[in-house]
Amino acid sequence: MHHNILFELGIVLFLGFFAAIIMKKLGQSVIAGYMVVGLLIGPNVIGLVKEPSLLNLLSELGVVFLMFFLGLEFSVNKFRKIKNSVFFIGTYEVILNLAIGLLVGSAIGLLFKERLFLAGIIALSSSGVVAKLLFDMKKTASMESEVLMGVMVFEDFFAIVLLGILSSFAASNNVQVGIIALSIGKALIFYAVFIVVGVLVINKISDLLLRIDSQELFTALMLGSILLIGSLAVKMGLASAAGAFLLGMIINSYDVEERLHRTVSAFKDIFIVVFFISFGMLLDPRQIPDILWMIAIIVPVTIAAELIVTSSSAFFSGFSSKSAVAIGASMIARGEYSLIYASLGYATGAISQSLYQFTGLYVFIMTLIAPIAMKNSKSIKSAMSFITPGFIKYSTKLISVTMKPILLPEEVGVKVDRSYRFLIYFSIYIAIVVAAFVAKNIYILIALALAGLFVVLRLKQLFAGKIKKIEEQIDYQKVHQGPYNLDTISRFISNLFSALLAIIVLGASFWNFGYMVMVTLLAVLIVYLTTVSIYVYRVSRNSL
Repeated sequence: MHHNILFELGIVLFLGFFAAIIMKKLGQSVIAGYMVVGLLIGPNVIGLVKEPSLLNLLSELGVVFLMFFLGLEFSVNKFRKIKNSVFFIGTYEVILNLAIGLLVGSAIGLLFKERLFLAGIIALSSSGVVAKLLFDMKKTASMESEVLMGVMVFEDFFAIVLLGILSSFAASNNVQVGIIALSIGKALIFYAVFIVVGVLVINKISDLLLRIDSQELFTALMLGSILLIGSLAVKMGLASAAGAFLLGMIINSYDVEERLHRTVSAFKDIFIVVFFISFGMLLDPRQIPDILWMIAIIVPVTIAAELIVTSSSAFFSGFSSKSAVAIGASMIARGEYSLIYASLGYATGAISQSLYQFTGLYVFIMTLIAPIAMKNSKSIKSAMSFITPGFIKYSTKLISVTMKPILLPEEVGVKVDRSYRFLIYFSIYIAIVVAAFVAKNIYILIALALAGLFVVLRLKQLFAGKIKKIEEQIDYQKVHQGPYNLDTISRFISNLFSALLAIIVLGASFWNFGYMVMVTLLAVLIVYLTTVSIYVYRVSRNSL
C-alpha cells in the first residue's frame, strides 16, 4: 500500500506537469488537461491507478488550500460593501436554477425524487473550479470577482440546506423539518461565531504569527490551523473549503499574507493538481452512450440558464453588461456539490445508475466549458446584446440603474438603508418557496401559496418605499433620453418585481401537479407585457 500511494501520487503529478504544458501551448485551461489525464490513467481506462479512493481523499486538500488563499484576497471589509449584491444574485440564481432543474426533470420523465436530485446536481456552481480559474486568469482583485466569490460562499450555505432536504427525501418521501432546521442553525452559528470572533482576535493572532522565526514552525502551524478549521466546518455540516475560506478572509495582515504565499502556497499548487486529476478518474467511458441524450439536453439548458439568469441578476444589481456576463460565464462550472448529491442519491437508491453516471460526465463537460466561456465573455456579451430586443434592453437598464444604489451603494455614494424589514420578509419568502418545492400535501401547498402571496405584497410595499427614498439619486437620463415620469418608472419596476416573486411562489407550490409549464408561460407573458408597456410609454413620451 505504501508503494502504491507513492507510485499513484508520483504518476499523477508527473503526468499533470506534461498535461499542463500541452494545454498552455494550446492556449487552454490546465484544468481540462488534468481531467483528461485522470480519465486516461483511472481504473476505467488504462488502470495505472486502480483504486483512487486515497487520492480522492488527498484531493480534498487541494480545494481546502485553494479556498483559503482565495479568502486572503477577499476580506471581511470587502464583503460588507457587496453583501446586498451577493445576497440578491445568490438567491436569484439558486432559486431559478433549481426551478429549471425541476422543469427539465419533469420534461425528461424523471420520478419525483430524481427530479429533486437533478435540480440540486445542476443548480450549484463549483467554488473549487471557479477559484482556480480566477487565480489562473489573475482576476481575483476585480469587483466582479469579489462578488462572484461572495456568491460562491452564499451557495455553499444554500448547498448545506439543500443537502438536508435531499437527505430527508433519500430516507423517506417526506421532508424532516428537524434535520433541515438543524443544518441551517449549525451553518448560521458557524458563519456568525467564526467571523465575529475572528475579527476580534485576528490582529493579536497576526502579531503572534509574525514573531515565529522558523519557517518550518510557521508552515506547520498554518497548515494545521487550515486543516482543523476545515474539519470544524465539516463537523458543523459545511464543506471543509468553506471553513478554510473564512479563515483566509479574516486575515488582514499584509506581512502574514506574504509569508503564507512563500510557505503554504506550494501545498495548494500540488494538491489542486491531485484534485482535478482525481476528478477525471470518476468517469466511466463505457457508460457514455447510454447518457448522451441527457447530456445533449441538459448541458445546453444549464449553460443558457447560467448566462441568462446569473448575468441578468448581476446586471440588475448594478454591474455593467460586460461585467454581468463575465460573472454569468464564470458560474458555468459544476463540481463538488453535484457529485455529493449524486453519490447520496445513488447510495440510498433515490436515483438510478444512469443519472449517477450522467453527473460525472456532466460535471466533466461543464468544467471543460467554463474556462472557454470565461475567456470569451466579451464575445458572449456581444452575441447576447445582438439578439436581445430593444424593449428588453431598455427595461432591464431601467431596473439596473434603479437597483444599483440599493445593492452597490458604495459606487454612487448613497447612504445605505439600515432597515432590515425587507431582508426579514425576503428570508421568509425564500423559506416559503423552499418549503413549497418539497411539500406534497395539497392543503399545505395552498396555505404556503397564500402565505407567499401575502409576503410578496408586503415586499412590494417595502421595495416601492426603498425606490422612493433613492429616486432623486438616480440619473435616468442615461437610459431615458427625453422627458420621463418617476412614478411610472417606479411603479413598473415594483410591479415587475412583485409579479415575478408571485410567479415563483405559485410555481413552487404547484409544479408537481403539472402546472409548471403553465406558470412558466405566464411568467414569460407578464415580463413581455410589462417591458413592452414601459418601452411604448418611453417612445410615446419622447414623441411629444
